[in-house]
Amino acid sequence: MLPKVRALACGCPLDGYYNEAFHTDWGAEFRKDIVKDNTSAYLDDHGRPKLRSSIVGFLDLLGFSQSVTTAADEDSQPLLDKICNAIQDSRAYVRQILGSESQATPAGWAIKFFSDNLVLAYAYEDSGLAPAAAAWFVIRCAQRYQLRMALNGLFLRGGLTLGPVCLTDEIVFGKALIESYHLEERTAIVPRVLLSESLSRIILSAQEVANGSGDPEVGNALCRDVDGWWFVNYLQAAESNQRVDWSLIEQHKQSVLLSLSSTTRHDVLPKFGWACRYHNMYCHWHHNDPGYEDRYRVNRDDEHSLICQLKDATNSPKHG
Repeated sequence: MLPKVRALACGCPLDGYYNEAFHTDWGAEFRKDIVKDNTSAYLDDHGRPKLRSSIVGFLDLLGFSQSVTTAADEDSQPLLDKICNAIQDSRAYVRQILGSESQATPAGWAIKFFSDNLVLAYAYEDSGLAPAAAAWFVIRCAQRYQLRMALNGLFLRGGLTLGPVCLTDEIVFGKALIESYHLEERTAIVPRVLLSESLSRIILSAQEVANGSGDPEVGNALCRDVDGWWFVNYLQAAESNQRVDWSLIEQHKQSVLLSLSSTTRHDVLPKFGWACRYHNMYCHWHHNDPGYEDRYRVNRDDEHSLICQLKDATNSPKHG
């Protein structure tokens, strides 16, 4: 039976549930070279590329192609500088977690940046790690990357799934990569990172088995949107030691407002409208937390949302 969830109106976190599949060794220390881009997880003993069952994420910069093609020549270099600086900053933010997670061993994961895209994979095959635990690691990386890009004024959408993939310096290959790409391209639409049905089923099953004991970080990591799709609650990355850094939430608010005010295309405006509703839902979930003030919300007439947190879900999700 799924945990009882309160329905809210933009989706739902995964609070109050814990088992070994989601355990994280917060005290682990690793060598500095672990946080470099790594692809050894997908090479066999002879150095040949190898498909491995993995959790796979594909993240893409929203509106990147349109921005590049419509930018005037004199604006292209500043745009390039902005994107490069944002990606560099976001990479560093992700790598902070890669150096402190017990799952972040070179034999387990691979991460690859190219153009405006990030592909992240965790090979749980033969690792002794449950798929749900590998998924939690990838979700945390996706949270941090998405938040940091948003604070730099660049919003992302993407997809997370599981299946066979090979990710090396020479090749990115596999059914799971295609599925995560299609989630980003065809389904995400707004700046959210979706979970495939197969991945969400695994995570929900892990929560069901846990049956009531809880790591609040896991419980708040995912939300269910009004269309039934589970997505990454990236604003959770603004939390540390179970306290919200409200300065980051304020920065996110300003990024959303700037994007809304600078967008004139009718097909793009609703995407940032969704980001606004998600922002306000996060504030609603944490309005009793220390440091909260109403000024962190975005004032809107249509702020009511159907987004709900997994910990509040009472019914089986439409997807997953």
